[in-house]
Amino acid sequence: MHDSQHKTRANLILAGVIVLAAAAVMVVVLFLSRLTSMSPHLEEVFTKTLRKNQLVSSMRINLHASVEAEKSAVLAETDEGSKQFADQAGQAATDVEQARREVEQLIETEKIPREMDLLREFNTCWERFQEIDRTLLPLAVQNTNLKAFGLSFGPASEAIRRMELALTGLIDSSSSSIEASRIVREAFEALTAAVKIHASQAPHIAEVSDSKMDEIEAAMRGYDQEVDASLNILGELTSAAGKPALDAARAAYADFRKINSEVIRLSRENSNVRSLALSLGQKRKVTAQCDEILSALQNTLQDTRFKATR
Repeated sequence: MHDSQHKTRANLILAGVIVLAAAAVMVVVLFLSRLTSMSPHLEEVFTKTLRKNQLVSSMRINLHASVEAEKSAVLAETDEGSKQFADQAGQAATDVEQARREVEQLIETEKIPREMDLLREFNTCWERFQEIDRTLLPLAVQNTNLKAFGLSFGPASEAIRRMELALTGLIDSSSSSIEASRIVREAFEALTAAVKIHASQAPHIAEVSDSKMDEIEAAMRGYDQEVDASLNILGELTSAAGKPALDAARAAYADFRKINSEVIRLSRENSNVRSLALSLGQKRKVTAQCDEILSALQNTLQDTRFKATR
């Protein structure tokens, strides 16, 4: 009895599966028959809608590819890396534009109101996207802040070190002089003021505000005057024996002063700080807006394609 019930249940399940499979086959057959029996007009609508959907999909893919490459260009640590990623961002944006033009031609031909409205919205957003890139990508490849940091932690540090060694040599050569204590004090003040200028470079490089950079530079000029004043006093106090060391200290500071001017110039351009701010601010918002419009257009096209097959 139980075996008979199990067999009956299994047969019912098998019959149900066969019915579902047959129904699925019928759905596919009906769909294909509708496609093959579709009027020439509906077939054309279906084909164009399919093409538009493919183009919009590629636009979304390349839009995000362009943004990812742009971010990499902003964060790259070398000019070569920034240039390579910026070129990739530009190429992906070009691919978006090519697809956009083809979609525009198809939409203008059919003049479906909802599609035309969404396309106009995207065109406005896309122009803003490109406008930001025209500013952002050239900034990304300049790397002025990174170059300024490189000068500050490289040649500038080395010049300060040479100045320190020279002043130490001056102090040693003047240890028996009656002015030894004053020489030590002035040498210390000159070096301290120079180090303060060097320490001010990093905050200047990282600063976004022009007014804050103005304040830092004003402080630097004050320290520079202190260095000059102390070196001039040392010139009056130093004997002939200490003159070579003093000349070496002056030369080292002159090198540092030139490097500091270049650090300030590069820092003022602020390309890395500005490009990062654009990338994380305006660019991110515009990208989200453009993608949202494309998503809406894609949904509209899918509805149109479905209706064309009914």
